Amino acid sequence: MKESKILYPSPLLSRYIKYYWVLKTDGIEPVLIQTIPSGCVHLVFHRGDNLNIQSKGWQPKNFVRGQFSISGNLISKGNIDMIAIIFHPLGLNPFVRCPMSELYNRYVDVEDLEDAELNHLKRIVSSEREAQVCIQQIESFLMRRLVDIGHNYNRIESVIRLIANYPQTDVDTLAKDACLGYRQFKRIFTEYVGMNPKEYYKVIRFQRILYMLQDNPEMEFTDLSYLCGFYDPSHLVKDFREFSGCSPTQYLSSRSPYSTFFSKDCRLNSIKYH
Repeated sequence: MKESKILYPSPLLSRYIKYYWVLKTDGIEPVLIQTIPSGCVHLVFHRGDNLNIQSKGWQPKNFVRGQFSISGNLISKGNIDMIAIIFHPLGLNPFVRCPMSELYNRYVDVEDLEDAELNHLKRIVSSEREAQVCIQQIESFLMRRLVDIGHNYNRIESVIRLIANYPQTDVDTLAKDACLGYRQFKRIFTEYVGMNPKEYYKVIRFQRILYMLQDNPEMEFTDLSYLCGFYDPSHLVKDFREFSGCSPTQYLSSRSPYSTFFSKDCRLNSIKYH
C-alpha cells in the first residue's frame, strides 16, 4: 500500500512554500527514490522509518536538505511515514538561523541547527498521527517566524525569476539586475540560495530540460538544446549526466521526466518499487 498526497500552503506562506508532500508506505516492497538537483530546499520529518542514502548510511530522522548539485538514491526497506516541505528557492531563509550555503549538498539534522522551537515542532510532528494536523502546526510555527525579509531577499528573488525566464542570461547581467557588484552579488546569492549563481544557473537549466520533456518526450535534442540555453546537444547531454547520473535517453527509458522547479502541478514519478 502506498499513499502519496500533495497539499498546498496557506496564501500567506505561498511565497515561500511550493507544496507539502505526505508519503506513506506499508513496507511490503522496497522503495527506491531517486534524488536530483531541484533548485529547491526541503524540510523533512520522518514519522516512520527514515531512508538509507545509498552507500552513505541513514538520513537523519528530521532534517533540512539544502541545495544539491549531485544525484543520488534513497532506499527504504521499512515503513515510510514522511512529511516534506518543499520550499521555493529562497523560501527557507526567513525561518532558520543559518546561511543556506552551510546546507550545500547536505542532509542537516534538525538537532544540529540548535533551534529550540524547531526541535519542539519536530516532537509535535513525530507524535501527531494526522498529517493535516501536523501541517497546521508547521504553518503556525512558520507564521510566527515570518518577519521583514529585507532588500537582499527581494533582489535575489528577482534574479531567480530572471534565471527561470531567460535561460541564456550571464552572471554579469544577474548582478546588474540585483544592483550589486559582481563579488558582492556572488557572496549574497550564495548565502541566500545555497550555491553560487553559475552553478545554480546550471541546475535550473537542467530542470528546464525536464520541464520541456514532460509534455514533449520525443523532442529532438537540437531543439531542446536551443530552448534550454545550451551551445549544442553534446553540451546538454554532458550537463544532464552530471545532474542525473545518466544520459537523457537512458533517463527517458526508465521514468517520466518531471521538473520540481518549473512545474505548477505535482507528479510524483521518482518512486519505484523493486
